[in-house]
Amino acid sequence: MDRKGIVILVLAFGLLLGLQPLARWLFPSSQRPVATGTNAPAVAGSTNTATTSPTPPSLQGVQPLPAATQPKPAGPESTLALTNGSARWVFTSHGGGIKRVELPGHASLTGRHAKGRSNGPVILNHDAMTPVLGWIGAAAVEGDASYSLRPIERGVRAEKSVGNGLFLVREYRLTTNDHLLHAVVRIENRTAGVLALPDIEWSTGAATPMNRLDKGEMLAVDYFNGSKAVQTLGWVSTPGLFCMMSNPREEYRQAEEPVVWASVQNQFFTLITLPDRPAKSFAARRIALPTPTPADLAADPEQMRSPAAVATHVQFGASNLEPGKTLEHRFTIYAGPKEYFVLSRLQPAFDQTLGYGFFGFFAKPLLLGMNFLHSVLRVPYGWCIVVITLLIKAAFWPLTAVSTRSMKRMAELGPQLQAIRDKYKDDPRKLNEKTMQFMRQSGYNPVSGCLPVVVQIPVFFGFFTMLRSAIELRGASFFWCPDLSAADTLFVIPGLGFIPLLGVPGLGLPLNLMPLFYVGTALWQTHLTPPSPQMDPVQQRLMRWMPLMFLALFYNYSAGLTLYWTVQNLLSILQTKLTKSNVPATSTPAAPRQGRRH
Repeated sequence: MDRKGIVILVLAFGLLLGLQPLARWLFPSSQRPVATGTNAPAVAGSTNTATTSPTPPSLQGVQPLPAATQPKPAGPESTLALTNGSARWVFTSHGGGIKRVELPGHASLTGRHAKGRSNGPVILNHDAMTPVLGWIGAAAVEGDASYSLRPIERGVRAEKSVGNGLFLVREYRLTTNDHLLHAVVRIENRTAGVLALPDIEWSTGAATPMNRLDKGEMLAVDYFNGSKAVQTLGWVSTPGLFCMMSNPREEYRQAEEPVVWASVQNQFFTLITLPDRPAKSFAARRIALPTPTPADLAADPEQMRSPAAVATHVQFGASNLEPGKTLEHRFTIYAGPKEYFVLSRLQPAFDQTLGYGFFGFFAKPLLLGMNFLHSVLRVPYGWCIVVITLLIKAAFWPLTAVSTRSMKRMAELGPQLQAIRDKYKDDPRKLNEKTMQFMRQSGYNPVSGCLPVVVQIPVFFGFFTMLRSAIELRGASFFWCPDLSAADTLFVIPGLGFIPLLGVPGLGLPLNLMPLFYVGTALWQTHLTPPSPQMDPVQQRLMRWMPLMFLALFYNYSAGLTLYWTVQNLLSILQTKLTKSNVPATSTPAAPRQGRRH
């Protein structure tokens, strides 16, 4: 590479690293105040029917209050807990809902992050302020929202008497499935008159980080409308166009359509609320979580400075409640890991919380294959990734060989194509005509080199999406890597935390070995790949050194993903060498002679 190419490469790489802090300085993310309203779907099943009776004066015109103005429950908080083999459900008297769900079988910190740190179970709806199945904006109905709690058989009962004649009852019971809870919410009219109920919005929890180190990059909320899951992302700052940081979305409200179920989730765990009949709308809002104190940051500089969550809720329409009647809402709530087999057996559409989207057609078979190798053949998960990569490469070997031979043939035709461009550079129509004529005479088809690559793209993204959210890799080790779902940090180099995209502020630069292997094999592969003769020399040099730019993007990716890319690169290098050595000699038509045009 000449001096000009080196300068361009350095400037491009510096621009890549500098755009993120520059964008944060120019476009700071606005932070809304902490909201007490949260959460997800709900559905009403009713033992009464809505009537057209005149609205009684006692509740005339009652509407849900904004979450930010909802008064806090009066009096001290009391809690009760239900525990089974896989979950611990904690209920609160403040709102009568589920304060949090603890999963004792899953540690919040794994791998190197667990060393030297206090560690506890994964907690769903942690620090979310509004309980699951809390009544959003119901201060005008609930009053101070303070419930009395008492244990019942295999469950908990929360109840509250409202002065205007309403009686609110919530019952939660464990099921035979350790990850499921049944809930019934009853609104009873014990007066002699008709009561008008406002629109009811039930919270269903918040998508919260798995632990204090989780950046929340995969926080998501979604709802199922009866045919597909609609997932809303973008709740945290992520590298967007040209790696500029995008401002997180603050609020989402869906146009009215059925909400069969809704979920809140982080990378590996989810909380799904399934009502007995669909709600009419779904909404989500970004909320700030308690920030660490200076003492906390001094003790652990890696934890998030400004943690956030995504709170959701669903809405049911207003109705009139006849005397002596009860409006009843029933829910089934799942809280646990995003495991394909577990979710798909509970409810066929639950597996859509895995977020595979369009690539689910490829991601699911790859996940099933990985689980088969591990559970049946007892292959460790790291080697499962290697084996599946080998099988995919073997399946596409003929197509990749065609692409490799096509690139080699293009390199051989480079001088002749360059001669045609030089001769007809002032006549674009003639240049295109002569180029196509030369291609036909030489028997070269440019599509033959591109089509094999295009065919493999869906499989590549399917494997990528599967490995990104596969909880099976959480805590799985591979050689020096203790956790394939996280970066394989060997140690941290102090004093280099300021490096954009790579360093950890206040800590240093983590030395992640697998991304270095990936970049090394990617550089090796680009230097073996013949450059396109139609590409400018400067562009050719940039393409050869492009993997160095990807290092900044992939450096902190999970070791499972970088292991896959590294093995893929090594196999591609092997195939390139084998294909090149077996390519037969081909005759090349003579290029048009340089001469004066008439």
